[in-house]
Amino acid sequence: MRARDIKIAEQFGILKRCKAFEEDLLKIKDIVPNKFEDGILFDLTSFLSDIYYVIIVPKYDIRADRDDYWEARKHLLESVVALAEKYDLHRTDDRIEDYGAHFYFVFRCGKSWR
Repeated sequence: MRARDIKIAEQFGILKRCKAFEEDLLKIKDIVPNKFEDGILFDLTSFLSDIYYVIIVPKYDIRADRDDYWEARKHLLESVVALAEKYDLHRTDDRIEDYGAHFYFVFRCGKSWR
């Protein structure tokens, strides 16, 4: 997590929850730490406007020459969404974007985040 998102998480009392979610995300096959954050990129700035969304941008390492390329991508997406549900984070209608080596997820926070 970036320093600004750590501060926001501390301010809203969700740092332990974010750190636990990040640790579990890094256990998902093919997710790797972001180079600069040394973990998962979070965006918690919406909390500052009383809009409770968590945006994550995990980096993945699924090479295009893998025999199971499409299955691996599908499994990764399903695993992230399933894990988020365990943390009371729910998919929005936003499209899961693929930025080549990163996916962009937007989750609506359940009551346990407020």
